[in-house]
Amino acid sequence: MPKPHVIVQNTRRLLADERGVELIEFLGFFPLVLLTLAVAWQFILVGYTGVVASGAAREGARAAATRENVDRAVRFASPGFDGRRQWRPLAGYPCSAYSANPVTIEVQLEIPNVILPFLGALNSYPKVTTVATMRCEPPYNAP
Repeated sequence: MPKPHVIVQNTRRLLADERGVELIEFLGFFPLVLLTLAVAWQFILVGYTGVVASGAAREGARAAATRENVDRAVRFASPGFDGRRQWRPLAGYPCSAYSANPVTIEVQLEIPNVILPFLGALNSYPKVTTVATMRCEPPYNAP
């Protein structure tokens, strides 16, 4: 059996030894870095969805104002949101005889989310809604 003063010396030596501490700190900190990146990416997706929804609403209002296919204009202006896109006219749709009355289109896109394995997917995705209004005009190729 080792003597008590030898045990104390060995214990002090082990407590003073800091080899491997950086690895333990890294392993503890790394999940926080990944979580921060996932949250930052989610905010980027919210901003991107807002920009795309705004452009799709403008294109839809332009198509409605010139009596073109609104659904096709909204669909082409918001690629990648198939099945997660809705639009509806709010006022002045369809344009009547180029009366210069405004037409208003609302576009709603579901925000894509970062699916974290320990949280699971959301049952209901949040949505970004934008509205655009334009004056009814003749189509580009009208005489």
